[in-house]
Amino acid sequence: MKKISADASISGNASPVTVPFTAYLAAKGFLEDLLAELGDEVIEARGRLVLAKGAPRPAAWAQNTWETPVFLPIESIGDGARKLTAIQRNWHLHSEENHRRASLIQEKLPHVSEKPRHFGEAAPTAPLGSWTLWEPNLILASARCSSPFPDGVVQFHENKIDPPSRAYLKLWESFTLLPKRPGPGDLCLDLGSAPGGWTWVLASLGAQVFSIDKAPLAPQVD
Repeated sequence: MKKISADASISGNASPVTVPFTAYLAAKGFLEDLLAELGDEVIEARGRLVLAKGAPRPAAWAQNTWETPVFLPIESIGDGARKLTAIQRNWHLHSEENHRRASLIQEKLPHVSEKPRHFGEAAPTAPLGSWTLWEPNLILASARCSSPFPDGVVQFHENKIDPPSRAYLKLWESFTLLPKRPGPGDLCLDLGSAPGGWTWVLASLGAQVFSIDKAPLAPQVD
């Protein structure tokens, strides 16, 4: 899906967006919701990546926000890698088009670990930029993004034995990104808690949990 506004245009390598803009990466399955949220500010969408006029703004349906996007004309694969590393070291490729050429540029960039994390590890502090190959000789890149994780997704080493459901991963992600989490001495209320994934996380952090639901909790959480 593509949408071009009346006063902004994208045309090949020579004419990138002509107004200040921000790039938003829709969460998987929620592109239409993001487009509706951004409304008339939308310039163009390629896959899940949406360009919208104006400065970065809160977007509930964006998995990651590219806050300082720029277009970089390139002459070759090596030139693309050089122009990105001239800005900063760490980059993540979000590929929507020109996949093979984009992957060859990414291979020339410094390696950035994207291994799953153990819960409790702090979020990365080094800036992680995002980029895509908009045209074969045109990079769209943002050195600063709203998330320090690739495409805004935190990958964990999962505990496949103790939790009663995968819902616990949502709290793991929240507590990885937030500066504060519950601990010993804190009181938590988990409403609609069955089968108990969130209760399991809160209890494992040492908090006292009141877990309320009509349905029973999984045996390992009781």
